[in-house]
Amino acid sequence: MLNPAVKSTPRLFLWVLLLTTALIIGLCPLIGLSQQLLESYCYRHAIDDPLSLQKSPVYQIFGEFSIRGTKVHLASVRRMFNTGVRKLSGEDDLALAWRHFIHDDDVVALKFTGVSSHELGTNRDVAAALLQSLYQAGFEPQNFMLVGLAELPDEAKGTRPYSYGWQKEDIDFGSDRDRLAQWLSEVTAIINIPSMMDDNIIGLRGALANLTWPLLKRPARLYKNNGDPFVPEIYELPQVRGKIRLHIANALRILYHGGPEFQAQYVEDCGSLIVSTDPVSLDRVALELVRRLRREKPLPYGVSEKISASYLETAQAMGLGYQDLNFIDYRKIRHDMK
Repeated sequence: MLNPAVKSTPRLFLWVLLLTTALIIGLCPLIGLSQQLLESYCYRHAIDDPLSLQKSPVYQIFGEFSIRGTKVHLASVRRMFNTGVRKLSGEDDLALAWRHFIHDDDVVALKFTGVSSHELGTNRDVAAALLQSLYQAGFEPQNFMLVGLAELPDEAKGTRPYSYGWQKEDIDFGSDRDRLAQWLSEVTAIINIPSMMDDNIIGLRGALANLTWPLLKRPARLYKNNGDPFVPEIYELPQVRGKIRLHIANALRILYHGGPEFQAQYVEDCGSLIVSTDPVSLDRVALELVRRLRREKPLPYGVSEKISASYLETAQAMGLGYQDLNFIDYRKIRHDMK
C-alpha cells in the first residue's frame, strides 16, 4: 500500500504551481516591468518562430510624392532604392550596401515585368532611378543588362545589349521540360524588379512569377493548376535561383483586378518599392496589399474580394522562402533623404 504522502505529492505540486503562477500574474503590474516584458511574462501570444529560424526581412519603402498617375519623381524613387538596400544590407554606406549583393566583376540582369508595363507606365523611370543608385555606388554601365523593358532610359547608355532567344537544350524542372532564355547564360547575377498585379489564373504575378514564365520558350501550358507547382519548380532551377541576389518590387502602381491584362479603373497608386532577398515573403506581403485594395476599392459586381496564390505554400515547402506571416519581419518606412 502506498504512503498517503506519496499519493498527495502530485496534487501538492499542482497547488504550488497554480499559486506561483497567480503570484507572478498579480505582481506584474506592480514591479515596474517595461511594456515589452509585461507582455512577455503576463500574456500569451501566438507561437513566434518556434523553430528558432531567422525571419525574412521585407521592407516596404514609400515616398509621399514618388508617383502621380504615370508621372514618377525620379529623385524620390532613387532615395527609395538607396534606403531599401541600406536597410536590407545593414550598411549605411551606399557602395558597401550594394556590394553586399553584387560585385564589381558581376554581369547583372535587371529583370523587369514586361506584361502591362507600357500601360502602367513606370518601368522606364524605375530603371532610370535604379541605375542612378547603382552608378552612385560606383558601378559602371557595362555591369548591367536590362531585361523586360520596352523602352530604355537615358541612363541605360553603355549597358550590355539584351539577347533575345533560347538556349539549345531543354531543361527538366520536375513537372515538365522547356528551353530557358538565352540571356540567362550571359549573366552572373540577377536583380529582380517585378511589377505587382493580380493574375486571373495564378492569383498573384509578383517576384516568383517574374522569374518563371518569361524564362520559358513555351510557358502557356504551365497555367494549369494555377501555376502550382510549376512556378516554384522553375525558380528552384540552379540556373535561376543560383544567380538571384535581390528582389525589389515596383509597387508604385498596383493592378488589383483583371491582371495581367491592364484595366485602368483597377489601378491604385501606392508609391512604394518592396525590398527583400526572400521572394516568397515579398510575394506574401504583395498578396496582402492586393487583398487590401480589393477590399477597399471598387470591383465589378459579383467579383469576390478574395484572392489567393497556392504556389506560395508549395514554394515554402520547397525551402524557397516563407509565406507564413510568423516568419516575415515586415516593416513599412519612408525613404531617407540621401
